[in-house]
Amino acid sequence: MKDNDRKFDILYSIIRDYIKTAEPVGSRTIEKKYNIGISSATIRNEMADLEEMGYLVQPYTSAGRIPSDKAYRLYVDRFMKKVDVDSYIKEDVRNLYRQYFGELEEVMNKTAQILTKLTNLTSLVSTPNISGLNIKDIHLIHIEDERVLLVVITEQRIVKSAEIRLSGIPTDEMLEHVANFLNLSIKDMMTEFRASDFASRVDALTPGEQKIVGEVVNTIKLIFNSEEDNRVISNGVTEIFRYPEFRNDMDRTKRFLEAIHRKDLLSYLFSTVQDDSVSVRIGEENGMEELSNCSVISATYKINGRPVGTIGVVGPTRMDYDYCVSVIETLTNELTNHLDETIGGGK
Repeated sequence: MKDNDRKFDILYSIIRDYIKTAEPVGSRTIEKKYNIGISSATIRNEMADLEEMGYLVQPYTSAGRIPSDKAYRLYVDRFMKKVDVDSYIKEDVRNLYRQYFGELEEVMNKTAQILTKLTNLTSLVSTPNISGLNIKDIHLIHIEDERVLLVVITEQRIVKSAEIRLSGIPTDEMLEHVANFLNLSIKDMMTEFRASDFASRVDALTPGEQKIVGEVVNTIKLIFNSEEDNRVISNGVTEIFRYPEFRNDMDRTKRFLEAIHRKDLLSYLFSTVQDDSVSVRIGEENGMEELSNCSVISATYKINGRPVGTIGVVGPTRMDYDYCVSVIETLTNELTNHLDETIGGGK
């Protein structure tokens, strides 16, 4: 279909009208509301052709048509226009982020809330994936008996902690020796590693301290590879009831709610988002039966140029793609800038 084809204009009008009204669109509506310049009968014939081409669906006899997933894909690829998100929204976001300077978990929660507020859709925000980030400092704090608190700080100033139950009761001196050994080893690996220095430091540890080293290293591996480190925060789950195609179809709504509460599905949904552009997946493109009536718009945020997480929205395929894509693009940039300033050391 060529851009100057009148079918193109008719399809565009139907998509925009259905996004606004959620009502099947008939030829009379197109003739009256949009300046296509042809009769209702001609529009009806063109709509029949568009249905045969797979761009329109007639939900029931004698009804107008609604766009198919194929139509929305064409719209996103060829019709969609970037919306200039008002500067005051950007400033509001920046001011809100400043209130939570350095509080990473709260920043992620606020990002999800902002995204829902701006789009009236369910928002999804994955927490930063710290695997692959460089460790800066390790601290070991004796709680009581065999219990020890491990605190790991990355070069990006992300702090992770975990309680370890050692096989024996350590002294404070043992924990200090182990922490010093690990921190010196990290610095060696980041600069000029010398096996002789490493071996001499290992030999200087007591057998008990060497055993603690093994238990601490195993815990660090678990921290950096845990699925929980890349969990997905959701907000505005009940926003889906705003949309009649879900509000009036409880089976569809139930599938949606089940998908949003399944961590494995959400992780899968975000696992394929890697490039710099905003991703738009429509209906069956999501590869999930539970979201076959939904679209997912998402983008990655970064720390010092490294992709570490994803933000996005999920809602009906009948969503305002122009606006939602622009909001997500803007918010992703603001979040990246904030993280670079607070934990990335700035640019």
